[in-house]
Amino acid sequence: MTSVLMLYRLQKIDSQLDQVKNRIAEIDRLLNEDSALRAARQALSDAEQQQAKARQTLKQAENQVEAQQLKIEESEASLYGGRIHNPKELQDLQNDVASLKKYLLVLENQQLEAMLALEEADTGVQDKQADLKTVEGQHGNEHAAHLGSRNTLQRDIERLDAERKALTPSISLDEIKLYDRLRQQKRGIAVAAAADSACEACGTTLTPAEWQNARNPSKISFCPTCGRILYAG
Repeated sequence: MTSVLMLYRLQKIDSQLDQVKNRIAEIDRLLNEDSALRAARQALSDAEQQQAKARQTLKQAENQVEAQQLKIEESEASLYGGRIHNPKELQDLQNDVASLKKYLLVLENQQLEAMLALEEADTGVQDKQADLKTVEGQHGNEHAAHLGSRNTLQRDIERLDAERKALTPSISLDEIKLYDRLRQQKRGIAVAAAADSACEACGTTLTPAEWQNARNPSKISFCPTCGRILYAG
């Protein structure tokens, strides 16, 4: 088996390893990424805060209505208690009672609005709770699927590593050093296939002499443009 062919096979293995490792890195990112879950939890938290504010507003409205009713009761007790006999004072008190009752209607309307707002806030919390439950279910299913894919890819790495270990002893140390250096310099591709008198990595058309050198199984040749090892199988 020629050195160029073995280097090309090594390149194929390493390229597959790169792809698998990149996919595992992406899966790991997805496993740690829970933006949808965080968004659903934040939406529920916002809805619960709105609910708390609505509940507080309703409580304040109820207290104001209760206080106004108490004022009316006290004023009516004075009006009908028989202790006041002055006509002007009675008239003033009647006007006060009428004014208090008029404002009570305003407060009761505010209380009704607060009740409706709380009902809407309660519905909002229920909706966000349901949304969160749905997202949590989806997240769990996706998590399991990602873990399954990761386990499969990990087995691929073990298989490719075994193939690599079986192949590298057949390649000289100097050729391995050359290959590793080119891998670092050429974005992971040290060996490029040559077909139809061209380098498939950069597209450079080879001269007849360069093409002939690339087809020589006993000699390592390089692309004149990108500098990668050429393999013409």
